[in-house]
Amino acid sequence: MKVIDRYLLREFLKIFFLGLIALICVFTIVDLFDLIDDIIKNQVPLNVLVVYFLTKIPWLIFFIMPISILLSTLLTLGSFSRHSEIIAMLANGISIYRISLPLLILGFLASIFLFIANETFIPWSNQIADACRRIIKNRPQEAQMTKSGIWFRSPKENRIYNIRLLDPKRNELHGVTIYTLDNNFNIKERIDVRVAKYLGKEWILYNGSQRTFQGNVLGGNQTIFAERRGFPIQPSFEEFQRIRKDPEEMTYRELKNYIGELQSTGYDASRYLVDLRGKISFPFVSLVMVIIGIPFALKSPRSGTTVGIGLSIFIGFSYWITLNLGLSLGHAQIFPPLLAAWVSHILFVAAGGYLMLSTQT
Repeated sequence: MKVIDRYLLREFLKIFFLGLIALICVFTIVDLFDLIDDIIKNQVPLNVLVVYFLTKIPWLIFFIMPISILLSTLLTLGSFSRHSEIIAMLANGISIYRISLPLLILGFLASIFLFIANETFIPWSNQIADACRRIIKNRPQEAQMTKSGIWFRSPKENRIYNIRLLDPKRNELHGVTIYTLDNNFNIKERIDVRVAKYLGKEWILYNGSQRTFQGNVLGGNQTIFAERRGFPIQPSFEEFQRIRKDPEEMTYRELKNYIGELQSTGYDASRYLVDLRGKISFPFVSLVMVIIGIPFALKSPRSGTTVGIGLSIFIGFSYWITLNLGLSLGHAQIFPPLLAAWVSHILFVAAGGYLMLSTQT
């Protein structure tokens, strides 16, 4: 590594870590003031607060790092331009592309780091932070919450379960309707029960009725029962209770497996495919910010810190709008999933490339 590369990276990393720490502190303080009433009201223990704010840091880094990289690119190269260091490098035969190379490599490495982090410890830290936040807000944990209006598909049994109410404290399902289907998705049997109780490995059905169908047409007699033991329901209570996380809370592998489950039941998973592609595209925002930041810094050689911060906000806000617009068009199935996830990257890289080519090298 040449002396000039080390010098450039040293100045860049100074600003980067300073900006990253400052932004984390700002977001943490804002979050603290937002929760201060709940902390006082619910007398939250200090250790819960410490764990909450510490486990929030990985998530903050994931979203703050790209804007911090953009800010560092603008301020570092802007400083070099103001002090005529860029001119000195050009006079010695070093092109803008060669000057930018270490920053591009750093942006790429940051993108790889964010992708790995989002697949490993960030989902884990988010779960802990969410559990701590529920303690601060004095809300029950999700696994202890009563749920209603549940639809559950069991492909192995070829059954659909409709559950009016799930009671985790008693391991009971209330208002259950079980549809058994044939290979052509016609209803073969319908069972309605008032209560289904789970005892370890066995289900007991109370106050129910059973009807059979032939080609979706009611056939046979209706059977009424007060209690039925040993009814073959394969899903356990935990499977009915299983909390389906939002796509942004899943890793790439978890979301891919979930999409496979949906597709195996014939469900259109197009919107989730957009989120899956976004799992790969979003970490590379860091590299995109370097590409778009370099020409902006070089085209405003006399700009200072205030202009650099203003440009960072403007570029970051513009990128965020473009990203969400692309994802929305993908969710609406106007754009294919791959294009929806990468369209913002394509536009900003193209803009950065055009500005770079028009910059004196």
